[in-house]
Amino acid sequence: MKSNTGSFSAVVKAEYRAILQDIAGKCFVKAQADRIKDEIKARYGDEPDFPFKKFPDYAVFRNPQNRKWYGLLMAVPLGKLTGNEKDQQEAAVLNLKLAEEKMPALLKKADFFPAYHMNKQNWLSVLLNNDLPDEEVLAMLDESRAFTERKK
Repeated sequence: MKSNTGSFSAVVKAEYRAILQDIAGKCFVKAQADRIKDEIKARYGDEPDFPFKKFPDYAVFRNPQNRKWYGLLMAVPLGKLTGNEKDQQEAAVLNLKLAEEKMPALLKKADFFPAYHMNKQNWLSVLLNNDLPDEEVLAMLDESRAFTERKK
């Protein structure tokens, strides 16, 4: 109550807020795709652009030096990745460009797929379902962005 201003009331209000914040922190975890997008902004200062009229939520990350893509964040039906067209469950995916020699080993692991709508020689789709640690995804993102750096 706003009218209660005593010291006991203040302690109760503070404890109540702390409990609610703890519950929110444990129950409303930010989606991995949102955490990755936030980390891209923090690391590189890069904001996504949204070039597809048909898919306005598909976020493209480009190197500002040369506008080359290093990431594509999108939500696609899981069946598009697994080959099970009946599976229409939406999945968050990050497409990354990695060294060709790394592809065979990664594609044998769970949560890695041949790139959705990209050149499959160097591009890979990573399922962002919280099974992979953010640090692992971000290390691959660093590598993908490095592919777009201008060579001196």
